[in-house]
Amino acid sequence: MFSIQMNWPSLRQISLFIFTAICVASNAIAHPQTEAESQERIKALISKTFDQPNLKVQTNPIVIEGKVAIADWTQGQKGGRALLRRKHADWEIIACGGAGFKDPSAIAAAGISKGIASNITAKLKTAESSLPPQKIKQLDSFDGVVTMGQGMQHGSDSKH
Repeated sequence: MFSIQMNWPSLRQISLFIFTAICVASNAIAHPQTEAESQERIKALISKTFDQPNLKVQTNPIVIEGKVAIADWTQGQKGGRALLRRKHADWEIIACGGAGFKDPSAIAAAGISKGIASNITAKLKTAESSLPPQKIKQLDSFDGVVTMGQGMQHGSDSKH
């Protein structure tokens, strides 16, 4: 007669497996966000950051690729694009720019992977294809790139 010996996992291995499964599940569930919810959060962030008492920011269109977004904005006669990154449920503005943000290499230079940079600029091109030429000119008019730090607020003394 022969016997089959089974190696049962230890209590420590089972506990580690359960802990890992809970962490993965809670991370996946804790921060789900539809594209519409992301767009609303982005609009609210840009408004909170850049609105002035008599000069509100209009944000449209917004394109999203994973945890990266580009939001077109206008404020009076000024305009540009904001590059954003999602951290958990919140979005943060990485940089503001103009025509350069239509180029994947400019997006990649901000620390975004080349694949995501290519995909998001393609989405931006599609989203902007129906905009009037004057609006594109306004969005392109932002001169250079301004890198944003956490908590940085746009003041009325800024060029943009």
